[in-house]
Amino acid sequence: MSQRPMRRKDRQLPQEEAWALLEKGGHGVLSVTGDGGWPYGVPMNFITLDGCLYLHCAREGHKLDSIARDDRVCFTVVTKAQPVPEHITTLYESVIVFGRASLVEEEDQRLAVLDQLISDLGQVSPELKARYIQAKQAKTGLIRIQPVQVTGKASRNYVPVEKRM
Repeated sequence: MSQRPMRRKDRQLPQEEAWALLEKGGHGVLSVTGDGGWPYGVPMNFITLDGCLYLHCAREGHKLDSIARDDRVCFTVVTKAQPVPEHITTLYESVIVFGRASLVEEEDQRLAVLDQLISDLGQVSPELKARYIQAKQAKTGLIRIQPVQVTGKASRNYVPVEKRM
């Protein structure tokens, strides 16, 4: 896969830092090629596990139909967006993941991902977690994104224009 190179290379993050942002993110936008070729983006919770991203959803719907037609996806995470209004700019950290999406079908993997999702999204007792998994596992779809390219970008410090000249 060849994507365009980042225009602002001075803001590009090393791979390790991009992955660190993903691991702290927890929420992003999944973009797929939707019905009739129209783009479709949907905000979703996610986790990272063993070099992949995992998202939970219903077992049927627009995004799953789209992934069945074309498994290429883009997932965008913004971990910081702080406007600096007096200078008409924003300090930010973001990551874009291009990858291939698939449904997680293996039961052991499904249970491990559900367990991790629940741990990351809530603070519940082991008993409540077990009951939740028991009740929801059959109804919950899990999407695995195998990254093909991960790109992080950040603008963390504002330097006034007059100091850049």
